[in-house]
Amino acid sequence: MESIRLKAMGKINLSIDIKGILDDGYHDVEMVMQSVNLADKLLIRKSEEGFSMKCSNADVPVGKKNIIYKTWMIMKNKYKIDGGIEVFLEKNIPIAAGMAGGSANSAAIFVGINKLFELGLDDENLIDLSKELGSDIAFCIKGGTYLATGRGTDLVKLDDLDFDIEVLVCRPNVFVSTKKVYKKFDTMYEKNNNIERPNNQNLIRAIKDKNMDDLVASMCNVLEPVTRQGCSDIARIEKIMLQEGADKAMMSGSGPTVFAFFSDKKKAKKCANILRKQYLQTHLTSISNKGVDIYGNK
Repeated sequence: MESIRLKAMGKINLSIDIKGILDDGYHDVEMVMQSVNLADKLLIRKSEEGFSMKCSNADVPVGKKNIIYKTWMIMKNKYKIDGGIEVFLEKNIPIAAGMAGGSANSAAIFVGINKLFELGLDDENLIDLSKELGSDIAFCIKGGTYLATGRGTDLVKLDDLDFDIEVLVCRPNVFVSTKKVYKKFDTMYEKNNNIERPNNQNLIRAIKDKNMDDLVASMCNVLEPVTRQGCSDIARIEKIMLQEGADKAMMSGSGPTVFAFFSDKKKAKKCANILRKQYLQTHLTSISNKGVDIYGNK
């Protein structure tokens, strides 16, 4: 095998709760994560030596700062891989948006290099390697519907989110720093611990029972009030989504991306057209039960 093509699925958070801070300084989270079919596409090709990368989006760094390069170097050094790689990235997941775009790319490189160089590693091996790069990579390797706890790397498989729904994703035209959002949350919590939190047990039960009403009632993101303070577009986008018939609209991750569930596909398309006039990064997608999908090799 000389090359491999993969899709790296984006993620949304059906819930995020923060229980405290762990001994290593990371936040102790409890969240339900879900893959969606809004995906980046990667071609990884063997080369004689070195690393090169091209990307469809000029805003993405293609050198040593990119998590793709860092992932490759972990694999190359750990398993003494001879030769190099060329990577071509078609960027579709919004950047710095709370959808784990970078983590999804890293997950695809872990999976792709494992297959391309026939290393014979399983998901748990890859997840162990990924922990030094980021917490969301573990989920992106697995994909589907999971409860994530601790740093976000302790994963419990949940029933598939088996609803016939459209997922509308809209990213406001602002940049949000994940580190600053978490830091600000800590300050807000110290001053006011009366924070709306998700009911994860009810949420998990609703997924299992395929109960849409209980599902949307249990969804919540404790980081949303923090990010909203610096981004009024979040509330505005959610209002439009709900007015246009969404069953639920909320922020994913640390933001600023907002997503909505629509049971009515026509209403979802109409809402997408309305939002796209102001927010170019508006995408209609669907639920995925995969994190990384290999769809071609030579």
